[in-house]
Amino acid sequence: MPNRKMLAATALILSLALGATSAAYAAEPASHAGHQASELALHLNAGAKWQGDDNMIGGMNAIRASIGPLVPAIHAKTLATDQYKRLATDIQEQVDFMVANCKLTPEADEQFHMVLVQVLDGASVMDAGPDREAGAVRIVTALNSYGEYFAHPGWQPLE
Repeated sequence: MPNRKMLAATALILSLALGATSAAYAAEPASHAGHQASELALHLNAGAKWQGDDNMIGGMNAIRASIGPLVPAIHAKTLATDQYKRLATDIQEQVDFMVANCKLTPEADEQFHMVLVQVLDGASVMDAGPDREAGAVRIVTALNSYGEYFAHPGWQPLE
């Protein structure tokens, strides 16, 4: 399936950019337990949030806007398989856009790619199953971690 190939290629590129540690993390199975910002090994920029670019902010807004309204259905386990697949495709498109148009400093880029690896892992699980809800939880966790470590005006965490 072309979407899976693109997802795998983007994940590989991000993993290579982050090195072996992040590649190993991306290969870990998704689960509901222990989703903490520390899982991502993110850190602040000398005590301050990392500054992003307009492409990062726009892409992350789009991902949040895609998944946010679906969170109640995800938790209620009523989101249909085709909706998960469509959501995974939408998220993949936003990640592809952000990667192709990235203008972050190398340090901020490294931190941001840790978030994107988790987003892509979640999208892959949502697309392929079997525990699509776990993929969505991984994405929500990544979005919430993003908000803790990146300056993004008006960003609100998801429940």
